Amino acid sequence: MSNKDRRTFLKYATLGAAGTILGVEGGSADSPISGKLNLNPDGKDFSLVTKQERKAIPSACWQCLNVDAIIGYVENGRLVKIEGNPAMIKSGGKICARGQAGINQVYNPDRLLYPMKRAGARGEGKWQRITWDDAMDLLVNGGEIAGHQVKGMQTLRDEGTPEKFLFHYGRMTGSDWVVNNLYFLPAYGTGSVGDHNSICVNAGGVDNSYTGQARPSATVKEAKLMVNFGSAILDAGFSFIPDARDFSNALARGMKMYTFDVRLSNTAAKSTEWVPIKPGTDLAVILAMGNVLIEEGLADEAFIRDFTDVSMDELGQHLASYTPEWAESISGVPAKKIRTIATELGTIKPGLVTSKRGLFMHHNGVQAQRALHLLSALAGHISPKGTRGPRAGWDYAFPFPQPAEPPRSLNLFSGEPGKYFFTDWGVSHKIVHMLDQGLDRPEIYLVYCHNPVYSNGDCSHNIKVYKDVEKVPFLVACDVVLSETSELGDLVIPDATYLERWTLESTTANNTPEYYLRQPMHPPLGEARNFIDVVCDLSNQMDIGLGFNSAEELVRETCNNTPGVKEAGGFEYMKANGIWHGEAETSEYDQPPLSFKSEELGAAGFDAIPAWMPIPQHVEMADNELILTTFKVPVQTHSRTQGCKWLTELHHDNPALINSRTAARLGISDGDQVRLKSSAGEMISTAKTIEGIHTRAVAISHHCGHWAWGHYASGKKNFGHTQESDVHNKWWESGRSHVNNIIPCVGDPISGSMCWMDTVVTIEKV
Repeated sequence: MSNKDRRTFLKYATLGAAGTILGVEGGSADSPISGKLNLNPDGKDFSLVTKQERKAIPSACWQCLNVDAIIGYVENGRLVKIEGNPAMIKSGGKICARGQAGINQVYNPDRLLYPMKRAGARGEGKWQRITWDDAMDLLVNGGEIAGHQVKGMQTLRDEGTPEKFLFHYGRMTGSDWVVNNLYFLPAYGTGSVGDHNSICVNAGGVDNSYTGQARPSATVKEAKLMVNFGSAILDAGFSFIPDARDFSNALARGMKMYTFDVRLSNTAAKSTEWVPIKPGTDLAVILAMGNVLIEEGLADEAFIRDFTDVSMDELGQHLASYTPEWAESISGVPAKKIRTIATELGTIKPGLVTSKRGLFMHHNGVQAQRALHLLSALAGHISPKGTRGPRAGWDYAFPFPQPAEPPRSLNLFSGEPGKYFFTDWGVSHKIVHMLDQGLDRPEIYLVYCHNPVYSNGDCSHNIKVYKDVEKVPFLVACDVVLSETSELGDLVIPDATYLERWTLESTTANNTPEYYLRQPMHPPLGEARNFIDVVCDLSNQMDIGLGFNSAEELVRETCNNTPGVKEAGGFEYMKANGIWHGEAETSEYDQPPLSFKSEELGAAGFDAIPAWMPIPQHVEMADNELILTTFKVPVQTHSRTQGCKWLTELHHDNPALINSRTAARLGISDGDQVRLKSSAGEMISTAKTIEGIHTRAVAISHHCGHWAWGHYASGKKNFGHTQESDVHNKWWESGRSHVNNIIPCVGDPISGSMCWMDTVVTIEKV
């Protein structure tokens, strides 16, 4: 059977199976696609073979940031299907393709199933299988690895230097975060904790440190107008399913939406209008729109007077030179378009201005986000009254006392000395550069839920540093598959997938608290273990007990101790139902004063009131140079879902998207092999010429290009386990170049956050 025939067969076989399971209305049994499918309303599911009911297990997803409540269906001890939990308000009982493909995480043919110790040089791919007892002894007491002696965690405590244990994590979630950051690490005595936030959203959040929390006067559910700068709501939003649902409903009821973006994304395509914009120039357009609001007498003078630290006269003078014509010369957005949208923003109420990484992951990102809030205030889209609902974070009543804060940490988390202004939130993607410069050194470096070699820019430099045993003496990785980082480890311990572990989660929806849990669909495969259980064992071995001995005990005792959850039936209720709802509650408060004039930033040499801040690399560009941007797609998450065969079958290529006119000018045709060069290196890609991208941009998805992470992601077989028989039917090619290889690891000067969208490249036909 050819690949094309196989895909066609699978398409219709899947539809046929759906008709068998769900029932078909208005169609015959041999024509399942002609009728309407009715979902079973009581959450039941049945075997295709035996017709017997499958075991339903409520749990929680972890394929993206939304961590929706789910139900897994188990047949003969094997997870066979995942659906949304219909009891969850936030998700409406729906999950996306990524959530359904979580099954592939469990049965990945390249899963780590036992602890391994390096047996050759770092990265050589030589491993020795060891027992868990040996792995724990190595972690606690140290020992010899391929002729290299390493210290253990107990040794560091005995020497009075627990801060030399560095813990670097990525997307931990729920009570896993609580156990590690609030119990284990403080109890051990280290504050040397790195995260991934500086490659994610720090620049957008740092704005609040200077401006304050501004509450919009409307949500997307009420807004009549929405102006969007770089938020991919229908592509890869933080709260993907709920936001996509609300956005689609808003458009259906007539909300008008303008999306400023470099590329015609799914979000831009569904908007009322897509406004192409040169990368990194959103700030200029925002300032010009503020100018129009003041010049046209549309500014909300009362709000500016009563709730901010600036006057209308001061803003008028500050924005006077930022005319739409000036902004057009910088951004390429027509002055007439800027005036039209600004006028509508000032007259159509209620309205909403929103943003995400497309706006603030730039050299000028913090100032752009500050300017966005200023624009919202001028347009009258910030409410003078706020409504506070129940806290969306941790209202669980953990019955175990938390240790005191750790006394000290290594000097690795603020980037190179003096380079960034606001580093309170950490600049963890620069840890590797701090190590390379010898500014500090951990004895043990443990990486968890993170793949910094692949996920940070300038990958070849990352590899060089992580391979250096002088700069990183003992590299430990806890992972589910050998990633680009864990394949460089000295010790690799196999983690349980999210579908094989216990975790507590919580959120709010419509001001209603939602408490839910993650529970195993079956025990971890092989010798894999939930890292939280490993942490508990480490603590007990070093006599720093946490008060609980396993993740399950923490979840059980906390459910039985949390008001409301306890009365509903506690742990047993949560296991059976998966989710419990508190009572909806709100309280009103006055909007605290907002600061659009930061004396602190002004004293540091930045503009106190947001002003135009050019990106240095973009000031003078040659005709053959373009600005490289990256983007995310709805069926992959960051770097961690490419091992899911269903998802990677859908998205497995990362062509270079280039405007057709730009391509013609450079002598490039659709399908040509092209070489992209930057200050960090070069990569080979395939040109895809389109109209839906700005003429000075080239865009490449950052999901593809793994050189590790197993057969589905990279084409590289690590171990060849047999639990996934379908691996031999993989028809697509893997191993494409990864775009992060040519993106320099550069931080913005205020927050230090990664400047993902600023890289200047040349592109030429190979």
